[in-house]
Amino acid sequence: MKRLFLFAGYDSGGLAGPSLVYYCSRLREAGDVVIRFDNDCNQEELDRLRPFVLHAEAGRHGEYDFGSYKRAMDWALKNLEVGVYDWIYLVNDSVFGPVSDIVATLERMENLGTDVTGLVYNPHRRNPHLQSWFIGLRKDFFTSDLFRNFIKGVERVQSKEEVCIRYEEGFTRMLIENGVSFSGLCKASGKDIYNKPLEIIRKGIPFIKKSSFTRHNGCLGRELRMALGKTDPALAAAVQADLDRINGAGFFRHLVSGGYSTMLIRYFNYLAQKCINIT
Repeated sequence: MKRLFLFAGYDSGGLAGPSLVYYCSRLREAGDVVIRFDNDCNQEELDRLRPFVLHAEAGRHGEYDFGSYKRAMDWALKNLEVGVYDWIYLVNDSVFGPVSDIVATLERMENLGTDVTGLVYNPHRRNPHLQSWFIGLRKDFFTSDLFRNFIKGVERVQSKEEVCIRYEEGFTRMLIENGVSFSGLCKASGKDIYNKPLEIIRKGIPFIKKSSFTRHNGCLGRELRMALGKTDPALAAAVQADLDRINGAGFFRHLVSGGYSTMLIRYFNYLAQKCINIT
């Protein structure tokens, strides 16, 4: 299979952090990578990605991930023979990973036999959708006017919530309305993708959502320690470096320290603070 990854990146500090470099290096093992940041980033930072990407570009556009997908696709259409690819993947950096063999995961997705496939499908009662942080598009679909018109039509909206409604959920609605076959490798309801990282990995999803590390006062620390303890030490070190950079020195060690009782205390403190804020 020949694959192209259109990567949407964002870093509040304008850096290409070690976990992002790791992610791109692993994707490079499976195909070509084009990355577009929705933030300013100097040339030195972009150069850190050069060994692993065909093209890296940065600049604030305010259209979130789908705006970066749009710009990466536009660059690809102008500079590559897009028709030589079997699959195009839309991926973003809202996760750490991969924690296991990414090529094996891609092959599982591609063997589902649908025109569009995602890593995670949310079977929401009113708005079921493929989660847009990792979606694969077969050639028949990504070369279609349907997809081209959708991605070209992405524009700036007022909030991240509106992005989810119009573009993430809207993408799946578009597939349904036009009879495009799609599938997900794993089902995850509600906030399971954030709240149950170890279970998600055991289902065959080789990523951990970044927000899992900051949810509920750190009560997932033990679970996250177990997940990272079974993966590449280079990834674990990269995750620690980025979390400490963003959240303060020592954040990672504090998060993953402790057992069941520590995690319960953190969770109860989280609930208590939530009640105080409500009242």
